[in-house]
Amino acid sequence: MTSYENLPLYLMNVKVFVKMGLIDSSGWIKRFLYGLILIISFVGQMINVSKTWSEDIGDTSMNFYCLLLVTHCLIRFSIVVKKAEKFERFFQCIKQWYTDIECKGDPQMVGTLQEITRKTQKLSKVTIYVAALATLAAFCYPLSFDERKHMIEVQYLFFDILQTPYYELFYLMEVVLVTPTILVLYLPFTNILLISLMFGELALKDLCVKLRNIRSENEETMLQEFKECIEYHGKVVDLCDDLEDLISVDGFFHLALFGMILCMLLFVLSVVHNLRLILMVFVFVSFNIYMIGITYYYANNLATESLEVANAIYDTPWYRGNLEMRKSVITMIARCQKPLQMKAGGLYPMNMETFQAILRVSYSYFSLLQGLNQ
Repeated sequence: MTSYENLPLYLMNVKVFVKMGLIDSSGWIKRFLYGLILIISFVGQMINVSKTWSEDIGDTSMNFYCLLLVTHCLIRFSIVVKKAEKFERFFQCIKQWYTDIECKGDPQMVGTLQEITRKTQKLSKVTIYVAALATLAAFCYPLSFDERKHMIEVQYLFFDILQTPYYELFYLMEVVLVTPTILVLYLPFTNILLISLMFGELALKDLCVKLRNIRSENEETMLQEFKECIEYHGKVVDLCDDLEDLISVDGFFHLALFGMILCMLLFVLSVVHNLRLILMVFVFVSFNIYMIGITYYYANNLATESLEVANAIYDTPWYRGNLEMRKSVITMIARCQKPLQMKAGGLYPMNMETFQAILRVSYSYFSLLQGLNQ
């Protein structure tokens, strides 16, 4: 068992990746099977969307939404497998940092750490409950129709998937393999990202406390304590850089796919009259807005907290320090004027302004589609 697998901060999210063999594993069989399940589902959805494109607009839009969801899961699977060693080093770093704050940190920060741990555990549990409800709804949804349907509509070239025994076989596969694979890839990845952003914000708060605790009358001692804070800030910057390296590609596709997903789902709501479909689309719209909204909210908090470091530096008794101390303060304040922002694809800052822009663009494309349809 790895040292970071049972870290209370992440609860079961990292453990899921370990048990799936995505990280901390030399075996390739599990990774191959999970990848094969996603690829088979992706190919079947591509064929289905291409064959049903000119049919009912509501069903076509829902099929397109499911295709985008599986595409996003494939992207996340590829990222985790390709960067498995980087994920392991990142989790190990968080584990060591967590232990240092817990054992040696300021009592105020230890209390904040415990509070954030409770918050992240609650977030993880809520995700489990939401996933369970969503899975139950997905299982029951195709059974509510008179005709045969699947949770994820797929088609293949050499046989009719709606005929016995293929229908029963693929329905069972979607229940036992496809849906759990999507859930254990999509949700833990999101939770790990959110928890890492929250921990980064905590580390910046810890840095601010250390800076404001510099009160020594001795110039050399004051300078040494300030240099330790500079080193600590560099460690936080490295943490944010490592996190951005791990999630940057996913952030870009999440941003692009979310805009398409939201536009399509809003369009479905405007054209369908089936109550079951309307309820399902409404749930999907709410879920997607929540997922990207909360991600950008915590990324925005991280950037905002990084700007507070400059104020904490100014609050130090730098005016009692020597010349080197004052030069270091000026340099450090200048460095902290630029916020520590996560960027989607290295291009778009993950903050609330970008989130609002995504909503505006999605609604604009929805209005365009609605106008063309009318």
